[in-house]
Amino acid sequence: MPRPSEFDLIRDYFTRGFPQADDVLLGIGDDCSLVNPPLDMELAQSIDTQVAGVHFPANAPAHLIAARALRCAVSDLAAIGAVPQGFHLALTLPESDPSFLAEFARGLRQTAHELEMPLLGGDTTRGSVLTVTVAVQGWLPQGLGLRRTGAVAGQDIWLSGKIGAAALILDEVLKTPDRDDAATAPYYHPQVHVSFGHVLLSLATSAIDISDGLLQDARHIARASGVNLEFDANAIPTSVPREHPQWTQCLTGGDDYQLLFTAPKDAEDRILACAQTINLDHCTRVGKVIAATESDSGNITVIANGTPLNFDREGYEHF
Repeated sequence: MPRPSEFDLIRDYFTRGFPQADDVLLGIGDDCSLVNPPLDMELAQSIDTQVAGVHFPANAPAHLIAARALRCAVSDLAAIGAVPQGFHLALTLPESDPSFLAEFARGLRQTAHELEMPLLGGDTTRGSVLTVTVAVQGWLPQGLGLRRTGAVAGQDIWLSGKIGAAALILDEVLKTPDRDDAATAPYYHPQVHVSFGHVLLSLATSAIDISDGLLQDARHIARASGVNLEFDANAIPTSVPREHPQWTQCLTGGDDYQLLFTAPKDAEDRILACAQTINLDHCTRVGKVIAATESDSGNITVIANGTPLNFDREGYEHF
């Protein structure tokens, strides 16, 4: 049986069954997608690439690869407070295996419906390593997007939920990549805080999603804002207690996709009320923003009972 061509592949696996949206004028199947922007809105865009053997096990089931790729990409929209509008997909495939493609499309469709995101278009090509690139976009009220540059000394640092579960289950995922249950859900199906990110537009001063590790991603906010960040080790909600030998890994392992954000002290009650409304279990104040001079800004400190802790690494390094 002949392998499907690029155009057969797109038609058979990616043109049907995805969410529809009124603002999409032209979707998959043409040279470009066309989208009708709402009045007084800005377009937020982000792109994320995942490579087999680097970002996910090369022998992981196709539907889990797709679910993880889309969720990880959409988390960037949550961090800036955008309402998701749609996504593009670029696939590099070692071969056009129909069984793999059918399962990949199934997982992608299911996740797209959960996130209410139409597939707008994309590209497919042949290559030696399976590579999944997802470009996401969403709408923001003009001038209100959350950036990394707004943290101010005296403000609080918040975390939207527990961290560490994905990092701690990674060894099991590598051993049994087809395991799809509650234990592996933080890795394959990370929770994406789109609704909460949008609420934070009126509450937070800076934000980032934790993909590479709490400490490493926190440093991005500290550097961009020209401040230092101080965390209370006892306040950080982690998957294992601080006495556990893998506690450090919770802070540096990454793949959490929780939102780390800063906010004025007087926003605490409103933040907790909003978190309760959308059923966030562990939205927690975890530290404070510290003033810094230009020469000594960008520092991250974790304090346990008055003593600064030392870490061998801060997070995942791409190179």
